[in-house]
Amino acid sequence: MTDQPVAPTSGGMLVSYSPVAIAQRAARFRSTLNRRTISLVISAVFSGVLWFFYRPGPATLFFWLLVGAVAYSLAQVIKLFVQLKWARKTTSQVPLGPAFQVDSLGIVLSTVPEGERIGWPDVSVVTGRNKSINPGPRLEFRWGSERSWSVPMIVLDVPPSAIDSALRAYSRGRFGLDLSAVDDVW
Repeated sequence: MTDQPVAPTSGGMLVSYSPVAIAQRAARFRSTLNRRTISLVISAVFSGVLWFFYRPGPATLFFWLLVGAVAYSLAQVIKLFVQLKWARKTTSQVPLGPAFQVDSLGIVLSTVPEGERIGWPDVSVVTGRNKSINPGPRLEFRWGSERSWSVPMIVLDVPPSAIDSALRAYSRGRFGLDLSAVDDVW
């Protein structure tokens, strides 16, 4: 490992940041939010009409079923609204440019302000780390004495299977991408 700025080599696999997948997730959240908002309005109107005609008291089960239906729809809308805000915020924070490169000498991480090369003998673990909220599972590199660097997988332009193949090929089988911690996500 060196303290000098490191430029990626011409060989190897370059993995870059890409906001496309997280922007698509935000679009799906927006579409689902629109449908759930319409569902909430219909549920509230329907429950209001039923309440107007039957006038159930707060001590009846029917009253609480009406309230529960509207409350459930409202909770779904609030959850989607928060997820949409998180996805939009994450999309706006995705840096552009290379994230890391895997080559026969090791890994070049695009740490700020310049890249950092970690040779294969120094790498201890390459793994997936579960983060179930936003933006999801992370790819983590660990090396040296407790040093680590991670990046959300959704902001990379290469799927985990291709990263795994490159790691196995360039490290000559010493490393692969261990995704056992995030298997339940896929």
